[in-house]
Amino acid sequence: MTTLQVNEGNIIRAYDFKPMVGRDDCFVEGEVLERANTQHGYQAYKIRVTRDHFGNDSVSTQPGPDNRVGHEVFVPWRVSFMEYQGRIMNLSE
Repeated sequence: MTTLQVNEGNIIRAYDFKPMVGRDDCFVEGEVLERANTQHGYQAYKIRVTRDHFGNDSVSTQPGPDNRVGHEVFVPWRVSFMEYQGRIMNLSE
């Protein structure tokens, strides 16, 4: 797997689940605030969410009680289960 180049200030998309036929996409997009080592022991990008997409019927670009827009979340660089090429995309390139 190739190493993704992501810097602070870049906009990334991070999938919650691998996209596949018959299942709606679930992902967040946001600005990378920093690379971080979380308190749970994994390396992640800390992002401020600007778009939350949870299925075709739920796309949010404004903060609300049922989405992650405006929140700061951690996106693991790599996961040990269900990792795949393209799970994190740099939209700034």
